[in-house]
Amino acid sequence: HEIRTPLARIKFAMAVIASKTPIADELESINEDVQEIDRLIAAMLEFARLDHPDTEVRWEPAPIAELIEQTAGKCLLREGQLIDYDSPSDLVMMDPRLMDLALSNLVVNACRYAVKQIRIVFESDEKGYTLAVEDDGPGIPEAQREAVFKAFARLDDSRNRDTGGYGLGLAIVARIAALHGGTARAEPSALGGARIVVAWPRRKASEDTDSARPR
Repeated sequence: HEIRTPLARIKFAMAVIASKTPIADELESINEDVQEIDRLIAAMLEFARLDHPDTEVRWEPAPIAELIEQTAGKCLLREGQLIDYDSPSDLVMMDPRLMDLALSNLVVNACRYAVKQIRIVFESDEKGYTLAVEDDGPGIPEAQREAVFKAFARLDDSRNRDTGGYGLGLAIVARIAALHGGTARAEPSALGGARIVVAWPRRKASEDTDSARPR
């Protein structure tokens, strides 16, 4: 927040200067850099908040299809990219806000690397749930499939910093999975690229009852 205050002053100053002097192109470039810093700060604050020991999951049954459809609808696809997804009828015990954040990060990650195709897949069984996003991009080498979930992780191959991002998206996904008592993992996709999976267990009836009690 201390960093965002001077950033806000810089934004205001640039707007004032742009209205008085013919240097719009240069100011636009500076503004893009400022926006990039602002997005990085937001990601860092979100990760720090999720990593706080007092962070709690607000459990509730939520329609997973609605979550998937809304996230897919907000996805900013590049020209030539397509996204397809399941529309399951399940009501899933989860924290909808946190899982929306996780899925959004997964879709953004997939769009960054996909050549043409992104897919969202939801599955459930008697033990729990899996929510996966896969792409037809370059994939993740087996030796680096654990490292991608560490904060500020960078890969040495084609899934690197040249595609953008801060190395926090998948770290946030992994933290949300852990808060749900689950895990996040990376594996090969049938599309030819990477498949990032969030898996979490079903909650027992007693746990669901406890979560519904007012605090």
